[in-house]
Amino acid sequence: MLRTAGGLTINQTTQFAGYYGSFYSSLDQTDGTTPHLMFCENTAESAGVSMETGVQGTKSRLTFANAGTYNIQFSAQLHNTGGGGSGNTTNIWFKLNGSNIANSDTRVTVPSNAPYVVAAWNFIVSVAAGNYVEIAWLADNNNIILEHEPSGTYNPAIPSVIITAVQVR
Repeated sequence: MLRTAGGLTINQTTQFAGYYGSFYSSLDQTDGTTPHLMFCENTAESAGVSMETGVQGTKSRLTFANAGTYNIQFSAQLHNTGGGGSGNTTNIWFKLNGSNIANSDTRVTVPSNAPYVVAAWNFIVSVAAGNYVEIAWLADNNNIILEHEPSGTYNPAIPSVIITAVQVR
């Protein structure tokens, strides 16, 4: 629909009720060199998207009440706590309803001489109502963890993981 406002013609489209969710973790997450799922025990905001308890007993399932296409983003503060170990990489990938999503894995290097690395990217996923997405990670060194930090004098706390989902269609 075209609408004129203040001498300008505006192409006005119907707004859709976009669903979303924003979640974070205030806990350290350890891997132990076996695949684990990132979890978020806290909800910042949500409408139609929730974080539900998964197979590892943590809130790792990003669950969608409504079908659609969603942009899923995350950031994770990886910390190599040192103390030896032979590896310094972490793989992170997406899963849909418990199965790996093809071509969604990325490897991040977390060297001990630069111990903090933030992994952050997004992935577009189409889901049916009731589907869930998880983010898995696997380190090759027990000293690599997802680390949170409490707030300081001037700065807010740093979550170990932030996961958001926004419906795009």
